[in-house]
Amino acid sequence: MTRTWSAPSVLVGTSAGALTVAALAGLAGKDAGAAAEEVVSRWESVRTDEVVALPSSALVATAAYLGDLAGVPSGLRRTLGLPDRVTRLLDADRLRPVVDRVVDWDWLHHAIARGPVDAVGVAATSAGTGGTVVFVERGPGVPLPPYDAGRDIRYVDTRLTTEHLLASAAVPVLFAPRRVDGDWYVDGGVRMNTPLKPALRLGADRLGVVATTPAVPVPEGSRPPDRVPDVYAIAALTLRIVLGAGVTEDLRTLRAVNDLVERGADARHSRIPTWFAGPPADRSDELAQLAAEIRRREYGGLAALRNPSLAVLERLVGGAVPDVVATDGAELLSFLFFDPAFATAAAALGAAHASSAVAPDSAVHAVGT
Repeated sequence: MTRTWSAPSVLVGTSAGALTVAALAGLAGKDAGAAAEEVVSRWESVRTDEVVALPSSALVATAAYLGDLAGVPSGLRRTLGLPDRVTRLLDADRLRPVVDRVVDWDWLHHAIARGPVDAVGVAATSAGTGGTVVFVERGPGVPLPPYDAGRDIRYVDTRLTTEHLLASAAVPVLFAPRRVDGDWYVDGGVRMNTPLKPALRLGADRLGVVATTPAVPVPEGSRPPDRVPDVYAIAALTLRIVLGAGVTEDLRTLRAVNDLVERGADARHSRIPTWFAGPPADRSDELAQLAAEIRRREYGGLAALRNPSLAVLERLVGGAVPDVVATDGAELLSFLFFDPAFATAAAALGAAHASSAVAPDSAVHAVGT
C-alpha cells in the first residue's frame, strides 16, 4: 500500500482487526513492509492452546448450564464455588498475555503522543445500549468526534489497554462480555465490523480497508441443501452476515457518495479515495477453505496430539463431524484457529488479495480493519 500511498496515521479496528491495528501502531515509524512482517511474525508465535483452555472451559460452561437446568440459585452456586451462570463457552482471560505479546504498548502510546500516529480507535458493542462504542487514544490536535445519533456511535476518550482490545474481540457466546469503565461490551463486529465512519470522523480523508469478507454481495451459488441446515451451518451463516453485511453496505454507500461528488451532484461531501483489500465475491469462503486445508495437513491423524485443544475446538464447532458441510465447521474454526502455519498462510492470502486490489489515485491517511 505504501508503495503508492503514505503510511496510515489513523488506525481503527474491530475484533481481530483491533488487535492488529494496535500492533501496527506499536510499530509505527518502522518501514511499512518490515512492520507488516513483524505483525505476521508475532501472530505466528500464538497457538490455540494459549488462547483457548480446553477442555476446562467446556467443563465450566457445562457445569453452569447443568446448574441452570436444575434450577440451582446463583447465590448457592457461588457459595459452593461453582459457576453461577453460563456467560461463555471459552475463557478469554488466557488471551491477555497473548495480546501483550503482540502489541508494544509503550511505543503505541509514544507514537500517538508524539507522532507519527494521529489516533487509534477500537470499536466494541455495548451490552447495555446495543450501540457501538469507539475507544479512542488520540494525539494533540485530533478532536474527539461527537455522538453519532444516526449510527448510534459513541466515542470515548481513553488510554488504550489490553482490556479494550479484549472487549472488541469478545465474540458473543464464545467469550464472556468484558467490563470497561462500568459497562459490559461484546465484539464490535456485531454492529460495525469495518469502522469506516469512525476513521473519517477522526480526520481521515482517504481509506485503506482490510477485510476478510468481499466488498460486494456474494453471487448466487448452488441450489439450497435438501435437508434442514444444522446449527453449525446457521452459526456460520450468522457470522458471515454479521461480519460481511456491514462491509458491503458501508462501501456501497461510500461509493455512491463518491459518484455523486464526481458528477457534481453533492457539494456537501468530498470524494474519499478508497482501497479495498479483501476476497473477491466469487471466493468468499477462501479463508474457511484455508483453515480446513491447514487443519488436515498439519493436524491430521496422530498429528492432532500436537495440539489437543485444536482437536477439541474443531469438534465443538462441528468441523470433525463426517457428514457436516466441511466449509461451515471450517468457517467457525477459522475465527479461533491460532496456529503458526495458519497465520502464515492467512497472511499470504491477504497479501494476494491486496496485490490484486485496484489502487485509487491518491495518498492514504487511514486504515479501517
